[in-house]
Amino acid sequence: MQAAFNHMSLADTRHITLLEGDDAHLIKVQSHTERVKGKLRVRFIFPKDAPVVGLDEIIADNVEGYVRMTTTKGKPLTAGPLFDQLYVWFDYIVKH
Repeated sequence: MQAAFNHMSLADTRHITLLEGDDAHLIKVQSHTERVKGKLRVRFIFPKDAPVVGLDEIIADNVEGYVRMTTTKGKPLTAGPLFDQLYVWFDYIVKH
């Protein structure tokens, strides 16, 4: 099966607020979408110069019937402010 990717555009830029101690950073995150068996998968790609280290990409999908997010290192992202923000963007992408 061949997956169709949407190329990045200004419409694919998502703004995420990341907290580092008492500092808040507004980060531009790129998103790529892919359809897998009729379900949506979104790759949120963080810039290499993001102030919070350890994040390069988070993959969100609803293949199992619920929204699941994992890092490229295989760690699940299940709660917290970052999950909440990415969930809102994932929901927006699904509906539009």
